[in-house]
Amino acid sequence: MRYLIIEGARQNNLRNISLRLPHNSIIAVTGLSGSGKSSLAFDTIFAEGQWRFIESLSTYARLFLEKLDRPDVDSIRNIRPAIALEQKNPVKGARSTVGTLTEIYDLFRLLYARIARPYCPECGKEIRRWSVDEIITELLGHYNNERVMITFETSAPPEELLKKGFSRIWNGDEIVELGVKGSDSDVQKPAIRDSQTVTGKLAVVVDRAVIKDSPRLTDSLELAYR
Repeated sequence: MRYLIIEGARQNNLRNISLRLPHNSIIAVTGLSGSGKSSLAFDTIFAEGQWRFIESLSTYARLFLEKLDRPDVDSIRNIRPAIALEQKNPVKGARSTVGTLTEIYDLFRLLYARIARPYCPECGKEIRRWSVDEIITELLGHYNNERVMITFETSAPPEELLKKGFSRIWNGDEIVELGVKGSDSDVQKPAIRDSQTVTGKLAVVVDRAVIKDSPRLTDSLELAYR
């Protein structure tokens, strides 16, 4: 009873094959298109398993079940009731996949969030959370005494940034001064005055500094993290 034994399977394009498949195992059936994968898995094993299961039910119960034709095979021994999942999903809706129907979708999301190691498609480096100390070590090791700009992304409106003491953003080419209409900052040629002027995230400039082991670098990075 440890094996599913198939002898002389000739269903569809199968050519009189015989094999022993261990129970309680994960088995992958692979091969070229037309080699008989579906004929073996669906039209032989599943069809015979379903046929025998339905035969064990009462006559009344059989009226409500669709029974497949028995496969062209000499014998199949030790077969168990079978369940088959189609390769395509004909059901449309929010809960139409195997993952959602079996309620393992959310669990897999948590699993991948914990064990996955994402990489940047641009540079190929691993994406991970860095602590301030790790960033300082990396900068001192590769960019010591170089001048850098420390920024952080936010969706906060310019008015809120100004209240918190941030007055500059980086637009990809240059530093742009934030300003409030009617204030003294107008003399600095402000390019952005209110939240209606900008959409999306802003790269807020925290500091421009030279990379060296100093409290200023640590303070700027900690401020950017907040």
